[in-house]
Amino acid sequence: MTAPPNEAHESNDSHGAHGSHGANGSPDAARAEREIAPRTSDEAAVRYWGSIYAYIRQSGRRDEEARELTQGFIADVLLGRNLLGRLDENRGQFRTLLLSAVRNYLADVYRFNHAARRHPGEGRVIHNDDGSNDALPDRQNPAPESAFHRAWISMLIRDAAKAMHAECTANKRDMQWGIFESRILRPMLEGAPPPSYESLMARWDLTALSQVSNTIVSMRRMFAAHLVRGVSATVDTSPAGARGELRELLALLEGRMS
Repeated sequence: MTAPPNEAHESNDSHGAHGSHGANGSPDAARAEREIAPRTSDEAAVRYWGSIYAYIRQSGRRDEEARELTQGFIADVLLGRNLLGRLDENRGQFRTLLLSAVRNYLADVYRFNHAARRHPGEGRVIHNDDGSNDALPDRQNPAPESAFHRAWISMLIRDAAKAMHAECTANKRDMQWGIFESRILRPMLEGAPPPSYESLMARWDLTALSQVSNTIVSMRRMFAAHLVRGVSATVDTSPAGARGELRELLALLEGRMS
């Protein structure tokens, strides 16, 4: 794989449930969020790998090439050019900044490689294997941008779930977390069939369906608050801006935006 030029452009529940107070700014919630948010560039690289790779892979690259390009982008742009440090009020959403940077990086790679093929340097070896056709984009699959947004949303959901789990553990709310995880989270992330209310009552020794339903309502609110807080870390705007970003992401996920 030819090394690319360093020219990428930056452009009320019961049976022990206590509501969702932690998601409204409790010390436990804040501590959980700090444990998830990237504190170093290396942590950020790990966090954003999936979204970067999803875009590059869906652009038509084979797995090995997509992994190599993802590594190159992280080294040359995300870390090398301190892309995280460029998030300010004028740049808005980090998601769109990152997407634009990846797109431009691939364009630079393409230009560099094609120029090198036209004018190979001394001692340069040009590789053109017979499997090049399988690097073409699959027109039947979503566009690279769609793959990027889906990976980004998955990252935010998992981050919010991790923070919420940490808060529930700290507050000894295992039952509430267990109900939420099995009824809401696993079906959402893994497509697992949600257990019935009756089975959840039996699992947690509850006596009324309302105990399960109230817990689910409470935990949904708690999860939503964690999710908004996670999105806030990627937009340098007000909480209203974070909610707007979340609405846009959900619209993208549902295919209602181009």
